[in-house]
Amino acid sequence: MTTGKKFLLLLRSGMGLDVEWQDKQGEWLPAIDSEDEWLLVMRLANEQTLQGILYEGVRRLPERYRPPRKIVLRSYMLGEKVSKLNVRCNEAAAKLYVQLSEAGFACCILKGQGNALAYPCPCARVPGDIDVWVAAPARSVIGYARRSLAKARACYHHVDYVKCDGVDVELHYRPAFLNNPIHNRRLQRWFAAEASAQCSHKVTLPGAAGDVSVPTDAFNRIFQMAHIVNHLIHEGIGMRQLMDYYFLLRRGLTDEERRRDALLLRRFGLHDIAAAVMYALQWLFALPQEQMIVAADKKRGVVLLKEVLEGGNFGRYAERSLKAHTQLDRNMGRLRRDWKLLAAFPSECLCEPLFRLWHFMWRVGHGNI
Repeated sequence: MTTGKKFLLLLRSGMGLDVEWQDKQGEWLPAIDSEDEWLLVMRLANEQTLQGILYEGVRRLPERYRPPRKIVLRSYMLGEKVSKLNVRCNEAAAKLYVQLSEAGFACCILKGQGNALAYPCPCARVPGDIDVWVAAPARSVIGYARRSLAKARACYHHVDYVKCDGVDVELHYRPAFLNNPIHNRRLQRWFAAEASAQCSHKVTLPGAAGDVSVPTDAFNRIFQMAHIVNHLIHEGIGMRQLMDYYFLLRRGLTDEERRRDALLLRRFGLHDIAAAVMYALQWLFALPQEQMIVAADKKRGVVLLKEVLEGGNFGRYAERSLKAHTQLDRNMGRLRRDWKLLAAFPSECLCEPLFRLWHFMWRVGHGNI
């Protein structure tokens, strides 16, 4: 069994899934019997930003199959670090939500701490920055951000904001976007129609951090698919984002909701990426077919999996990222990436260079050059 397969089995265990630890001959499957291989497994977890989930998997191993003490301690320290980061991010998200609400904005916390609530152990998910959807015009949100951060950089869907208790913050006036202008227009209209319902959907964050609004599962099944394809085309997507979507689907949906979602995904040009994601979730985490939104597409799924496994979190470990030292390198790399993914996801890839030119003009018009 390859190290990668052993890594996946440990992840599945850390996710709280049932794992068959022995084969038909009774041999212990993970069989990670050397310190070097354990270090490789931990490196894979780091590249995919899944250190907390891996620790949960190690913790569930029978005593005699656990790694050397040095590895156990290292894994434990990483797990504790992730847990403390979650506490800080939960408190910062609640504080930021109150600040924006008091400033008169309707808002909700996207992804991140809201996604963690679907995990069996929410504090095992590695948090990133805090993304807040502020349901207001772009110029209004940008103006608000720049009163606190004069040189706040804005792009089409968000503007940078001051750190909240040391955590990076992005204020989104659009939850996500697509390169294809027709699909994007439809998506943005849908977002606008959904804004009120999402900003009034309250949950309580762990540890009594406070109450915040987060999107509903129905909204997230569409929004997060747009987020996945956007990152896939522009920079790369990692296993953590797919795990988020896995736990979202495991919360369940009715046949009527599945039909509705499938229609929306087609309307927004997201059916191809959805079919690829279903295959990837089946291969990585054994997602049952009855919990899929659309039928899995193996051909596109293999393309997606290759990007996920080779590039790591947001493609940071892909060769193209490691070699991109200048803006020209990055732009040329994106053109090569468009060509590479064109057959699998033609709509977004064909429109990406045009969107990039249009986006440059948008940034000029909003004070960024």
